[in-house]
Amino acid sequence: MGLGLLCASAIVCSQRTEEQARKIIIERNWNKNQAETEYELIQAELRLAKTQKPYLVLDAHHDRLLVKLKGAVVWNYSLDMAEADSAEMAKFFSRFMEGEHSYIRPITEKYLFAASEKTPDSILAIVGEAVNVSPELLQRVVPQRFQLLWDHGLILEVRTDIAGKPTSKLKNTFFEVRRALQRPFGESYIVVKMKPDEALTLYRVAQPGLPTLIYPAG
Repeated sequence: MGLGLLCASAIVCSQRTEEQARKIIIERNWNKNQAETEYELIQAELRLAKTQKPYLVLDAHHDRLLVKLKGAVVWNYSLDMAEADSAEMAKFFSRFMEGEHSYIRPITEKYLFAASEKTPDSILAIVGEAVNVSPELLQRVVPQRFQLLWDHGLILEVRTDIAGKPTSKLKNTFFEVRRALQRPFGESYIVVKMKPDEALTLYRVAQPGLPTLIYPAG
């Protein structure tokens, strides 16, 4: 074998080795980043669990919403990707995490558009048990449509099949106008459909200030 051919073979082998090394480095870096993310999420949830107060979890990995107390699940709802647009869902989760490790954001506002006039006692009993509150203390309305808002233009709208009435047509109009004025600054808006009892539980628990923890997909 000539010297030129040996040099060419050595160069090819060197290039392949460098490519393999780069792949190993990338894989190791990815694993390191994943481990760091998992550690930060564990620490974030531990902080929330220690408050001994409810908190909301948006689990993008398993497509579900959860309410937790002291780290234990007290309510959960599976997000149906057929009901909520998957692209908008991905945008919502991505926008939620924009910034320096933004895994936790508090709910800034809750707005009820329409509701029924009375909650059946059977649903009140279910909700009372889930949130550890006496059914007599719960508001006797079932939401037909409401929104949860976080900063950074994040909006989750919940709808049910209850035949409700607008809480206030004038206030609803003002709310929609205010949102339209904020829209040029960017927003991510997803809509999910829930059964009445599930929506009522979320509505009662999700008060402004409630911490919301997000678990990213993958």
